[in-house]
Amino acid sequence: MSDPSKHHYIPVFYLKQWATDGFLCEMRKVWGKVVAHSKAPDGTGYQKDLYKIDGVPAELAQHFERSFMQMVDTQAANGIRRLESVSREQWNARERDAWVRFILSLIFRNPEAVALVKDQIKRLWAEGINSIRENYDAQRQPGDPATFDEFLAKTDPHAPALAASNFLQQMMNSEPVANGIMDLKWGRVNFPHSRHTLLTSDRPLGMPYGLGMQESYIVLPIGPRMIFTATNEPLKLSGLSPARQTAMVREINECTVRQARQYVWGVDDSALSFVTKYICTQPDRRLISDRTKELAEKHARGAT
Repeated sequence: MSDPSKHHYIPVFYLKQWATDGFLCEMRKVWGKVVAHSKAPDGTGYQKDLYKIDGVPAELAQHFERSFMQMVDTQAANGIRRLESVSREQWNARERDAWVRFILSLIFRNPEAVALVKDQIKRLWAEGINSIRENYDAQRQPGDPATFDEFLAKTDPHAPALAASNFLQQMMNSEPVANGIMDLKWGRVNFPHSRHTLLTSDRPLGMPYGLGMQESYIVLPIGPRMIFTATNEPLKLSGLSPARQTAMVREINECTVRQARQYVWGVDDSALSFVTKYICTQPDRRLISDRTKELAEKHARGAT
């Protein structure tokens, strides 16, 4: 039976794509040095209680992982099988929606993003509470508690944790972003003759220009010799020479490794020196701009 507290931000079904005889190579940056270990897909790419909602009853604490993330991953596992066998036009609407949700989850489900969201929600909650405290007597309505302390005693102390969980789910279900991905031309590219195999990482999604621009695109390695692509114009990459395949795989790997924070995975450790050179050499994707934080905090304080 799987450990319910092992929350995989890189799903097991996805890592299995790189496994041989049940194991893949984990290359992890530890104290400035990259070390390689053989791991089962279930034994890497996770953090204990990453999505746990603190302070709520036990049956609710793992709700986000059990009810949402497991659904996302189960449906996306079917998506990978579809990508390996059929074109996007043969997917039904439910399958396309599930794959888009998985793509979005890869942006927000990692430990750094989860910590950022939780911290921001706590800050906004604190700003809002302080604003109410300062203006409680003037704003108190008939039927409200007589004092701010009485009002505060009736609030749910776990509301920030619940709000953070809800916010993450909303981001992974963002309809405008999902529609942007849905409107792109989906495809897959195989590299059967490349000298190198594809790597993946704790930031596997290549999306350098965001969405909504003509040059926007998405690249996601979905195995050691295949990528998922989403572009504004259909890609025409069939019949690539072995040399061109090798060059493209190297370029994709460099992007995947540069944006990694701590983990890179491959079929073996042959790319260890490559990973050591490039890992975490690109700034992480900014999920919340300073301006957005400032406006949100002003709103929480009741400022205009």
